Amino acid sequence: MNRPSISTIAILALLSFALLGLRMFEFTLSGAGLHVDEAQYWLWSRDLQWGYFSKPPVLVALITASTALFGDSLLGVKALAMTCWILSAWVLGWLAYRISGMRTAIYAGGLFSATLVSGLLGLSVTTDAPLTLFWALCMLTLWQASHASGHRATFWWVACGLSLGLGVLSKYSALALGISALWLLAAAPASQRRRIFLGGLLASAVAVLVLLPHLFWNVANQWPTAQHTLEITVQETGSTVAQGAGGWRRLLTSGLEFSLGQLLILGPSVWLLCFWVWRKQRAHDLATSAPDGLTHANERETPQTRLWTPGVYALAFSCPILALGLVQALNSKALINWSVPMALGVCLWLACSANRWQLSLTRFVWACVAGCVLSGFIATGGDIKQWVGVQTQPNQSKWDIWGRMRGWDASLLALKPTLEPYRDVPWLTGDRSTLVQAAYSLRTLEPKLYAWNTDGSVHHHFEWKQPWPADATDPAVVWINPGEPHPQLLSRYPNARQLAQAHSGRITLQVWLLQTQHTKP
Repeated sequence: MNRPSISTIAILALLSFALLGLRMFEFTLSGAGLHVDEAQYWLWSRDLQWGYFSKPPVLVALITASTALFGDSLLGVKALAMTCWILSAWVLGWLAYRISGMRTAIYAGGLFSATLVSGLLGLSVTTDAPLTLFWALCMLTLWQASHASGHRATFWWVACGLSLGLGVLSKYSALALGISALWLLAAAPASQRRRIFLGGLLASAVAVLVLLPHLFWNVANQWPTAQHTLEITVQETGSTVAQGAGGWRRLLTSGLEFSLGQLLILGPSVWLLCFWVWRKQRAHDLATSAPDGLTHANERETPQTRLWTPGVYALAFSCPILALGLVQALNSKALINWSVPMALGVCLWLACSANRWQLSLTRFVWACVAGCVLSGFIATGGDIKQWVGVQTQPNQSKWDIWGRMRGWDASLLALKPTLEPYRDVPWLTGDRSTLVQAAYSLRTLEPKLYAWNTDGSVHHHFEWKQPWPADATDPAVVWINPGEPHPQLLSRYPNARQLAQAHSGRITLQVWLLQTQHTKP
């Protein structure tokens, strides 16, 4: 297989840097702030642990590194997470090169970069960013390990185990890779299965070693992350089934929404390439096609040197996570990002098909441009209803993917002069979103924030780690929340006065000073 030239690598690297810069510009142009989950991850990153209430630690560590390098600005928080999507495309391209040459590598990396999931989730700080990168690394290292021998194979099996362990520490859905591994073990030639099985055991042992600190942390803290994950995946099943016919209709609707959502997040680049490859395949003389249905005749590597055809290998990393995502959608509700890594397998399969059927580079470029343009339009379009001539009335939903990220910074900065004299007083809120957004937007005040609720139960990380204690003796606290202080809190702090209120977009916040006894201003 011919090695790519230095000039080709340099051009692709420049295109990747340009794409990263474009995405940073798109987010800046969108005018969005941090999502509540992003603000929460940022706040967690101030205190690194081996786990958190609802997430494993890799994304939080990534934010810590990102802010250490680039500061606490919006792009500083997001920089390394955004880079993960670019690196995922490179890793996928490397795998495609090993399977079917340089042209397939360009197709695979470029196609993944042009998907909507890469173009839109690539602007956010989510666990899908490191998960996708380590998923791609698992795909690459497993292929390399299975096709190597001796010390080289050992090296790649260890790398595979590291990738798997870090993938699970990014998001628990990486455990679906175990099903992919069993799929590939069954699909491998019988003469190679023992060798692959032993290598898989080595990779699994390495992955367990990587996971041990997180497992010990969970044991020490009564398994909060595992319990939270189980609750959000299976909690609603019983109640849904109990709803009878209406519940089953909701299940089917959720499953359909999830399935259509997977097509949506792939975007027009994948749709167009699928259509053009289908057209080429219909016109091609099938009698002269390669036996595995994917290899171009000009490639030097023959199907006999491979343990799996590209199609089987790609599907093994897409179908299991898709199936689990569908089951989860049927159990609770449809979230289309549950199966994000499936896009890697889809793009790999389609890239090999495009190469085999000799799809023109011009059409490939147009397909990628279409995907990037659409994701850029959605990212910067604001309320897209207005673009199609529909006026959004008050209290109606907007077609704005950043809707939940708007208004927080403006409202909190408007309250900053009022809050600054009370920076050393404990701040209480009954709303997780307010707590984490206040921590980020007012970070220069370094507020002492506490979660408060009426029943003392634990619904999120801050009710677990930063609850307002029932036996607190502070004579005064600040209440910052969308609504007024609860009567139960006022019974402890009867002297209350509103200091300020701010409204921006969909966000309304109130600030109250609560005291145990009256103090003259």
